[in-house]
Amino acid sequence: MENISMPADHTELRFTDKDGNRHEGHYSKVLKSFVDTEGGKDPQDINNIYQEYKIVDWEYLHKNKNPDSDIMVIL
Repeated sequence: MENISMPADHTELRFTDKDGNRHEGHYSKVLKSFVDTEGGKDPQDINNIYQEYKIVDWEYLHKNKNPDSDIMVIL
């Protein structure tokens, strides 16, 4: 994986595995793995856990942030 530093523990992310599959979930510092929780997937299921070396790319998700929250309208 090209990113030198890993994300903070339990940070929501979108990540891509070596097969090119995109996933949404979080990073687990204890497991040193990315965990796919998209669509209610079980985070305890080993099929939803991807070790760091299997991930080629990741980006932060900001689901709760309103894209227009930094815009102020003055009347």
